[in-house]
Amino acid sequence: MAKKKISKKDEKNDNLPMQMDDLFVVEKARQEKKVMAYIPSFFTTASLPFRNVNSPIFVRKGSNGITLKLTAPENVPYGRYGRLLLSLFTTHAVLSKEKDSAVFIQYSKLGDLLKELQLPKSRGKDVKEQLDCFVNASFAFEQKIKELKAGYLFQDLYEDGNYPKKDVEVTTVSTGNIRFTTAVQYKEIDDGSKSNKVGAFKIILSPEFSSFCQAHAVPIDYTVYKDIDSAAGKDIYAWLVYRNNGIKENEPVFIPKEKLVEQFLPVGDESHPKQLTTNYNRILEQISEIKNKYYPELKVSFDQTGSGITLYKSPTPILKDDTRYALITADI
Repeated sequence: MAKKKISKKDEKNDNLPMQMDDLFVVEKARQEKKVMAYIPSFFTTASLPFRNVNSPIFVRKGSNGITLKLTAPENVPYGRYGRLLLSLFTTHAVLSKEKDSAVFIQYSKLGDLLKELQLPKSRGKDVKEQLDCFVNASFAFEQKIKELKAGYLFQDLYEDGNYPKKDVEVTTVSTGNIRFTTAVQYKEIDDGSKSNKVGAFKIILSPEFSSFCQAHAVPIDYTVYKDIDSAAGKDIYAWLVYRNNGIKENEPVFIPKEKLVEQFLPVGDESHPKQLTTNYNRILEQISEIKNKYYPELKVSFDQTGSGITLYKSPTPILKDDTRYALITADI
């Protein structure tokens, strides 16, 4: 019969041997250590295309008057693996000790990049394809926010003190154009076989992208983010985590059906009238799955008439310094 292992802790506690079940629990807990990453908060409102659009330009309108425009030399990044790479880049930018500067990332082989992304080697082609899409790609954004403000606040814009004595509608327009990277280099080894080896990756995140991430990033549970299959589901999860930060206790927020569809699964002008309802139902399915499988603390209700959802202040699933999580970059 095999001897039971005795830990130092057991020796100090009446020499009681640790059972095999206890060892299994400890090992399982170690393996299930969750991983934290970051994504730009802007991309929780308007994000990458869900699938390959085969185009160097992509435009998406999000909520809060935001419009995102992606551009690339050949094809913009997209899909679930484009989102995972974006999260990886953002995390490196946020954690960089040098602020408002370029961030240098290096991998000796593609397998190292896949390991950090927690993806199997079989996904190497997909990740490499998305990395090529990010090369020389950039995103431009425009946000228009309309507010009612007292007219006297803008008296400097009027001559002779003839400023409006009542409230006026003010539209604040914010724009920006940001490159993801300034340089990407890697080596392809042709050894005569049918599959070339790729390695010696050097990725330089642009100073403006790094600065943007350092100022506007939200922590997410990368373990959950990676495990959600659909690209739309990833966007919805990230948005729910981010949106929860702005909800106050006892002040729930209603999100209309049309706004949800516009943000996550927009319909074209020529679409069938029922398409909006179909897409809305798909969004509700994603939210239900996220709550049931990944974010049980989420407090949300679906309007019975199908007009929208109501979000309530929920326990925050992850904090910036949450000790339950290891950073995605912890093992590099």
